[in-house]
Amino acid sequence: MDSYHREYEFSLSSILSFVWRGIVVGCVSGIVVSLFRLLIGFISAKVINYYELSHEQPSLLILILGMTLFIVVAIGFLIKSDSDIKGSGIPHVEGELKGLLHPDWWSVLWKKFVGGVLAISMGFMLGREGPSIQLGAMAGKGVAKSLKAERMEKRVLIASGAAAGLSAAFNAPIAGLLFVIEEIYHQFSRLVWITTLVASLVANFISLNIFGLTPVLDMPGDLAVLPLEHYWILLLLGAFLGVMGYVYEKTTLKSTIIYDFLGKVCHIPSHFYGIFATILILPIGYFYPQLLGGGNGLITSLSTSHLTLMIVCLYFIIRFVWSMLSYSSGLPGGIFLPILTLGALLGFGFGIFFEQFGLYSSHYLSLFVVLGMAGYFGAISKAPLTAMFLVTEMVGDFRQLMTIAVVTLVAYIAMDLLKGEPIYEALLAKLSVPQDREVIEPTLIELTVSDKIAGKYVRDLTLPKNVLITTQIHAKKSEVVSGNTRLNAGDTIFLVVNEPEIGKVRELLM
Repeated sequence: MDSYHREYEFSLSSILSFVWRGIVVGCVSGIVVSLFRLLIGFISAKVINYYELSHEQPSLLILILGMTLFIVVAIGFLIKSDSDIKGSGIPHVEGELKGLLHPDWWSVLWKKFVGGVLAISMGFMLGREGPSIQLGAMAGKGVAKSLKAERMEKRVLIASGAAAGLSAAFNAPIAGLLFVIEEIYHQFSRLVWITTLVASLVANFISLNIFGLTPVLDMPGDLAVLPLEHYWILLLLGAFLGVMGYVYEKTTLKSTIIYDFLGKVCHIPSHFYGIFATILILPIGYFYPQLLGGGNGLITSLSTSHLTLMIVCLYFIIRFVWSMLSYSSGLPGGIFLPILTLGALLGFGFGIFFEQFGLYSSHYLSLFVVLGMAGYFGAISKAPLTAMFLVTEMVGDFRQLMTIAVVTLVAYIAMDLLKGEPIYEALLAKLSVPQDREVIEPTLIELTVSDKIAGKYVRDLTLPKNVLITTQIHAKKSEVVSGNTRLNAGDTIFLVVNEPEIGKVRELLM
């Protein structure tokens, strides 16, 4: 009971207690992720330069191959020692906040850092943003351990760290907050949003001091403002991005079968699948070095590249296939930025197509790049608010918020009509997570009374075993809950639940 009491007292703490926690988490996460981003940028530039020089000195390809193979084998041993460092890391964070996973924060932190820097820097089409979110979350968990926090506080600090990681990676603090609420925590509460916002702002401040004030995806020149009479094209673009997003999701979820087949034939365990990815990425590095990595350089160069529609389609196919091959290998790296890159190519190709019919001038092509990123990510993640503000913050032009919102909303609707799932929840479902344990590990969680249960009496709710609603807060006054208590929409309720059932209870009541 003492732990519940401490958790409840934490939930009612002064706003200043959330602020200073957010500052601490933001500082730690901001430093870790900024260093992560800095090292990747430095090493990857060297690797791409070696690929470019290999045209004059073909022997360099042997050096690149040998070095990359050595690195992926080393990463394979890291993965073998801790499987929680595989892939993006976002599903792992989401799983922990649902009480399904309990990784060792220090093990994941340093192994993901080292493995992520090496894997992403070697040219694999992986993003730094998913690992940045996981690194930030583990930094938050480390802060929670040092503060000897109870489980509720620990979850808040993990969520705050995740937001700070995204903020430092993209210089997008508002998007960091929204991503955690929409995609990871699935709960808008006072505990979360205050701490998360502060952590995001602090991490962003640290990142800006290291990388400067220039937006991450600073487009050359000003983005053209689309006239209102041309808004019909946004509906077509949104629908197109939604359908393509559905194709991406289904392909991503099934892409592991390629390596499973190769691994079975060659008798190579899954943690060494990076060996196959190395062999497959080498020709792309030789012929198309500009396509390597997460893709931020490719995005910013599109509008000034004078590419034909055929070349854009070729680039998209290469990025689509090799992004799958890179991610499904299990190497520490995400799909966040690769998704944005694919969306940029789709939007750019869409703009070129209509330009050929004389509907638009090349002046609008940069805008289509931006719209493609927002719509494609919004559809695949099913987090439209995050997509809107993320892309807006990344390009640094808030005049495009209306067009971005229209495209993102239509893409989201198209994805939903096709019954597509949020990509990170689908990836979490594919993870090997422990089944619900017999040992009861109760904790206190906070929920807002939704329309789903508003107006009902507690006795009428069908709750899982070992779930107890303890308190309802209405108009800043708390009352002990009994079977005869009526739940009011918008009120805050506190529940004692078995930790592995947090996600299940949230889905049931919200």
